[in-house]
Amino acid sequence: MTEPRHEGMLTARERAEAGRLWEALRRSSPAATRRELLRWSAIAAGAVATARFGIAEHSAAAAPALQDAAVVQGAEIVVPFDSFGQSVTLDPHRSSDYGGFWVMYPNVWAGLLGYDENGRVVRDLASDAVVSQDGLTYTFTIRDDAAYTSGNPVVAADFVASWTRALDPANISPMASFMQHVVGFADYTGGDTSAALGFAAPDDRTVVVTLSEAVNFFPSYMASFVWAVVDPAILEAAGDQNFVLNGAGAGPWQFTAYELDVQFEMTPNPNYYGGPNPSLTKITWPILSGPDAAREALDRYRNDEVISADVPLSLKTEVDADSTLAAELIVLDQAPGSIRSLAMDFLQPPFDDVRVRRAFALAFDRDRYAEIYENTWVPTSVFTPPVVTEIAGYTPPPGLSGSLDEAAQLLTDAGYANPDDMPDVTFYLPAEESDAERDRVKAVLGMLGENLGVTLLFDGSKTQAEIDQIRADAGGNQFDIIWWQNVADTPHLLSEVFRPDSPYMQGVFNWSPDLEASGDFDPGTDAQTFAGLMDQADVEPDPDARNDLYQQGEELVLNNAVYIPIANWTPMFVQKPALQGTRQGSWTGRLPILFDSAVVVVQQ
Repeated sequence: MTEPRHEGMLTARERAEAGRLWEALRRSSPAATRRELLRWSAIAAGAVATARFGIAEHSAAAAPALQDAAVVQGAEIVVPFDSFGQSVTLDPHRSSDYGGFWVMYPNVWAGLLGYDENGRVVRDLASDAVVSQDGLTYTFTIRDDAAYTSGNPVVAADFVASWTRALDPANISPMASFMQHVVGFADYTGGDTSAALGFAAPDDRTVVVTLSEAVNFFPSYMASFVWAVVDPAILEAAGDQNFVLNGAGAGPWQFTAYELDVQFEMTPNPNYYGGPNPSLTKITWPILSGPDAAREALDRYRNDEVISADVPLSLKTEVDADSTLAAELIVLDQAPGSIRSLAMDFLQPPFDDVRVRRAFALAFDRDRYAEIYENTWVPTSVFTPPVVTEIAGYTPPPGLSGSLDEAAQLLTDAGYANPDDMPDVTFYLPAEESDAERDRVKAVLGMLGENLGVTLLFDGSKTQAEIDQIRADAGGNQFDIIWWQNVADTPHLLSEVFRPDSPYMQGVFNWSPDLEASGDFDPGTDAQTFAGLMDQADVEPDPDARNDLYQQGEELVLNNAVYIPIANWTPMFVQKPALQGTRQGSWTGRLPILFDSAVVVVQQ
C-alpha cells in the first residue's frame, strides 16, 4: 500500500513497494484482474475517537436450525484453491499479498484482529482493545483462552516475536507495508535492527503497539495476516520451513499436510477458543492454477468432488443453462465491494483537457456495459463501492451524469468539434486475453465511440509486458479500464488511489498540482486541494467529519473525471446445499470468512 502522507513524502522504496502491491489491480480484463481482486477486499479500518474503539468480537453465525441427527459428524470436504500462478507458501510472514490467502489463512493463523465477511474489523485473539486519545497507542488484552494447536498458551511476547520476524530486513515479509505506521519501521526494515520498534509486551496478557502517525485506518492494516502470531516454541523446534505443519497456529484449524503447489490439508485445532467444529474433521484444498482452473473446479463440482466453485463470466452462461447448477448459484449482490472505472492520462492528448474527460464520462452507457458483461456488473456513477455505505455510513456525492448533447458540446469547447481532429485514442488489451474478452472490449469501445462520434482504436496484439513498456515510454497510460477493490470500511481507497503522489497517479494517470486549467476546470488546484482533504480525512477520528472530508475529495475526483466510474462487480459461485452456516460477502467472495463451529455438513 502507498503511505497516505503529505504530497511528495513517499520515499523511492515506499513507492516501489506500493507499486508492487497494487500493480496487478490496474488491468481491465476479468481474467487478469479477478486473480488479484480479493486481496484488496475491504481491509477495514475501525478506530474511533473514544478510549475503547468499537470492534466486535469474532463470532460464529447462528447455527442452522437442524436436528442433531441431520448434522453429519466426521465430515470431510474439498475446497478448490485457485492460486492464479502464486506459489502457495503456508507461512503467513513469508507469503505474497494474494487475495485467496486473506481468506484461507485466518482458519489457521490468528491475530489480535480480523475481518468479518464484509470487511469490518473484529476482535480475534484480543478480548479488549483500547486506543489512546492521540491515536498513537493501541493496547490489546489477549483473551484468557487463547492457545495454539500445540497446547501452548498465547502470550504477549509471542506477538512481538512474530511481528519482528515479519520485519526482518534479511527476509522481510511481502506484506511488511501493512506495518509501515509502526514506530521504527523505516529504520528497522532499512537494516538497522538495533532500532526500537513500536511493539511491547508489558505482561503476558497485554500487547502495546505505538504508531508514528495516528492514521484512523490502522486497525484495518492490523487485521491482515502478516500480523498473525506463531508459536515461537514450535518455530524454534521445527525450524523455519516446517513449523507450519506442527501446530504453531491459534486459529480453528491446523495445517497437517502440504504437497508443494498440489494441495494442502487442514484438521481442527483441539485448543481453539471457539470450540470444536460439530461436523467437519478435515478440509482438503487442491491447488488449481492456469487458464483452465475455473473450468476444472466447476467440472469437479459437477462430479461431487468439491464443495464449491467460482462462476466467472466465462462460465456463467453454462451454469445458467444447467438447472441443478443454476439452483445452487449464489450471487453476492447486496453490497458490492469493487469498482470498475475508465481512466485516462492527464498528460496525453486529448485527455489533457478535463472537458474531454468529462465528455467521455457523460457518453459512457453504463447499462449497455452491464449488458455486454451479462449483468455481472451493476452500473454506478460514483467511485466508492456500496459496501462502504453499509459498514461506514458514508454517502458518496452525486455521480457523473449528463447527456450526449452536453458531451458533444464539451468536445467542441475543447477544440474537437470535428472528430477527425482528435488525436488517436488506443485501448491496449493484452494478447494473452481470451477471444470472448476481446469481443466484449471491442463492444464497449464501439458503444463509447458511437456515442461520442469518434473512433476509438483497439490493439490486442501486444503482451502485457509490451503494454507496460508503452506506458513507461509515454510516462503514462493514455486510456484504460481499471478494477479496484475497496480497502477499508472508510472511503480510504480514495486516498490510496487518487493522491497525486500515489504510484497509481504518478507515471500512470498523472493527476498533479502542476496541471494547468482547462476552460472552467482547474485540475492542478483541485489535485492539491484533494491531497489536503485526504491528509485530514485519514487522521480524523470522528466518523461523520471523516466521511464529510472524503465526500469532498470524491467530488473533486468526479468533477475532474480522474476516474470515470462504470460499475460494481457482483461475485458468483456455486456451493453444495449440504454445506450450511457459511458466511460470505464482498470481502471473501466464494470462500467463507471462517470454517468455524457454525459451518456444518448436513444430510441430504
